[in-house]
Amino acid sequence: MLLFSKIKASALQMVLVVAVIIVILLFAFISLMYFQKRVALKHSNYTESIYSNHQVFEYLKTTDIPFGKTDSITLFSNESISLITKKQWGIFELLGVETKRNKELFNQIALVGESNLRRKALYLKNNNQQLILVGNTTITGDVVLPRLGVNSGNIGGVSYNKEKFIYGEIGQSETEIPAIINKKNITSFLNSYANDTIAFFDLKEDMTLNNSFTKKTQVFQRNGVVDIVTSSLIGNIIIESDTLIRVDRSTILKNVILIAPRIEILKGFKGSVQAFATENILIEENVQLEYPSSLVLFNDKVNGKIHVSESSTVKGVISYFSNSLKSNYNSQILLDTKSIVQGEVYCQGNLELKGEVTGSVYTNSFIVHQQGGIYINHIFNGGINSEKLPKQYAGLFFSNSSKSVAKWLD
Repeated sequence: MLLFSKIKASALQMVLVVAVIIVILLFAFISLMYFQKRVALKHSNYTESIYSNHQVFEYLKTTDIPFGKTDSITLFSNESISLITKKQWGIFELLGVETKRNKELFNQIALVGESNLRRKALYLKNNNQQLILVGNTTITGDVVLPRLGVNSGNIGGVSYNKEKFIYGEIGQSETEIPAIINKKNITSFLNSYANDTIAFFDLKEDMTLNNSFTKKTQVFQRNGVVDIVTSSLIGNIIIESDTLIRVDRSTILKNVILIAPRIEILKGFKGSVQAFATENILIEENVQLEYPSSLVLFNDKVNGKIHVSESSTVKGVISYFSNSLKSNYNSQILLDTKSIVQGEVYCQGNLELKGEVTGSVYTNSFIVHQQGGIYINHIFNGGINSEKLPKQYAGLFFSNSSKSVAKWLD
């Protein structure tokens, strides 16, 4: 009987062990199922937040909202709540969309500009003068020209050498070039950005500053010349001088705004900036300004100039704004030999085009300084081609335009 009793006790112990193992396995299985369900729910909420974010950005392409913050729960009737933040950042709009579904949060920030799939190569103000093409000039794309149209000319014994004047359709222009509808927003931003949420920093050589657009704008202001040397400045940063800003090739700048009467980007620099001046902007040789950069000059004295030197590239916008009714024989924008602009040139003055514009040109008039002579409404060895500009390009705001993301930001 003792033998059988021991066998039964061992069997009971084995049953208990097996039962414990089964319980542990069941608990592990239930926990795994619960964890998988939570992960699936988390993934679903996050995916829904991303989808809602994209829906909001699509909505904002064709709908204008006020600056500041807007609760988009009035826009979309679903369980996701999106908060939209809109402000000016240079020539672009800065849009932030933050979407929350349950506890999952998804945030996106973008620079937004105008998108135009029916872009003109050239809009030349109707100033009762013909457009004269000389040398190796090539204009590809639809154009809008003065009533007197286009013809060939001769400078220093060099004549126009192409079979056609314009490789596209020709329309008739008005007495003013199309207006930039957010010009007031741009000037307001330059004059009042300090009223926004900002923090000041001390600019030094060899410093590194990477500031997210979800944080306060970092601002450096100085009376006198500002030299930016051997530094890395990225993101939500503004540098302002009351005299001159010089940017050395040893510097890394990305998405930074520069404000000064005079701005000089020195030879060999590569980066992306938005530069705003009231007197002169000089881009030296072999500079590469990456998209979306902008060079903007506000000058009512008609003696300021944006000069893009030989073999430099600007990907973005070059704009000269003036309220002056006076005219002279200077060039307010000079695109030198072998210079390239991929984007838009907007000039309320005289444009001297020796380089190439891949995109669009809007100008009051052209000018050529050659061999001691001055030639009005002439283009000598310049090029414009709207057909090569990527369709994803977003830039200046004109009337009746839709918006597109120029660049996603951190």
